[in-house]
Amino acid sequence: MQLRTFALSTIACVLLVVSVARADILDTPIPKPVFTKMYGSLQVQRYGSGSPALILVPGLSFGAWSFHDTIARESKSHAVYAVTLAGFDGVAGGKDDSLDAVDASLGMLIATEKLERPVLIGHSLGGTIVLRYGVEHASSLAGVVSVDGTPVFPSLANATPDIRRDAAKQYYTAVMKAVPATYDTQQTETVDSYITDQTLAARVANLSLRSDRHAVASYGRDLYASDLRPQLPQLTVPTILIVPVPAPPIPAYYPAQMATMSDADRRLNTVGFYQTLVVGAPQLTIMPVDNSRSFVMFDQPAIFAQLLDTFLATLH
Repeated sequence: MQLRTFALSTIACVLLVVSVARADILDTPIPKPVFTKMYGSLQVQRYGSGSPALILVPGLSFGAWSFHDTIARESKSHAVYAVTLAGFDGVAGGKDDSLDAVDASLGMLIATEKLERPVLIGHSLGGTIVLRYGVEHASSLAGVVSVDGTPVFPSLANATPDIRRDAAKQYYTAVMKAVPATYDTQQTETVDSYITDQTLAARVANLSLRSDRHAVASYGRDLYASDLRPQLPQLTVPTILIVPVPAPPIPAYYPAQMATMSDADRRLNTVGFYQTLVVGAPQLTIMPVDNSRSFVMFDQPAIFAQLLDTFLATLH
């Protein structure tokens, strides 16, 4: 098995110079959805037509607006299914806000809509969700794209299963017991660290507060406890992991020494860490993107579009 690392192409490096966070990216006009339906624990909005179909899965507490730019662009040539997890972004919470329920709901969507080998694209928690589905259902997919979503929660990568379970319980309890003002402040601070443009980050933070706290706590608990690494050899579908490489000021959840590294060393250090998380995935390619944080599609929208379209072209 081979782990491949993608070095940014010349065109991507040129894009890096001109591509910047767009404060208006949330306002990207998108077409009217063909339909809006519930599939299990997922609200699904369908746009456009064409194959392979793309299924977009946002991160923890985020909605389909995370991918408005992608919907606007890709719905011109693909059927796009933008999902929102139950309890997020004003969608009613489900009876079972769990990753198992999301997995089953994705299967229901694919089967009912008769989607032939779609491509799953997820951000953060959504990235973990699409990796999980890819591990379990590789033969039914054409490809998987994870944007800063990993098979194990990064800060718990070296923890034992018991420690991960304890951390998951602590996370759930902390979210549920926090007084509203404290929860709102913590959520805002977290989102602020995910996006380089602070005006845009403030808008995203406000949007994230529309999500039900119990749903955030429940999905987050599953995320903390999850470890897909033993199953990665089953991820036999072409997969890309788009990795943000931050520029100073470095968010607090990165090692402090990254602030003093050169750009090249910061990239090598970041890629090296992500490599340790995905050992054993036979068709996974790491794609680092400089000057970005978790919301790569907001921080470097042109590069994100280029990477996604290049990957999709390889699947034909």
